[in-house]
Amino acid sequence: MRIGVFSDVHADVVALARALDLLRRHNVDQLVCAGDLVERGIDGDAVVKLLQAEAIPCVQGNHDVAAPGNQTWLREHGDFDNPNLLVRLLSKETLAYLQHLPPTLRFNWDNRRVLVAHGTPWEAGQYVFPTSRSPVFRRVIQEANADVVILGHTHLPMRVHVGAAWIVNPGSVCGPHASGSYTCAILTLPDIAFQVLDLGTGHPSPLDDITIP
Repeated sequence: MRIGVFSDVHADVVALARALDLLRRHNVDQLVCAGDLVERGIDGDAVVKLLQAEAIPCVQGNHDVAAPGNQTWLREHGDFDNPNLLVRLLSKETLAYLQHLPPTLRFNWDNRRVLVAHGTPWEAGQYVFPTSRSPVFRRVIQEANADVVILGHTHLPMRVHVGAAWIVNPGSVCGPHASGSYTCAILTLPDIAFQVLDLGTGHPSPLDDITIP
């Protein structure tokens, strides 16, 4: 089974459409998103509508959590004569969708237990970098109780082998304008192969294997 994995769209609907097209050309069987659909970019409503139209499962990222409060502040204090403000306002339908996203998702695909979260299984805003200390990776696996943990948040593609389990990160759909990697990924099960794809070239990106004893 081939899972198309992406994260951290940050309101870039053009990049999201590119990612979905690329993943489908690789004949994925399922799509899943690790959160942060909105903020930073200007197409938050369009991004959410596309995910809804495609019925793509998604977890709640830290920006998705923060968006309702941030939007309230913008509406109360923003300069509505500024066109940069207007394009960043989100509809009430988008905000309702974001508020109802789950913090984690669990799947059983090809007899592999897969957990999707944004930052960590216990907190959307916590970072797990490729350079994080070994106890952080071990806690992720322990809390997730899964064979594969899919994370986002860092905008850095990652593949980490922890004992018999894996932690993977597809990087971010958003590109350099939002400090992103402009990537998505394919998770192949049950053998747990993970390949990151560059959205600019459509080709695989180099990815180091990290092993935590």
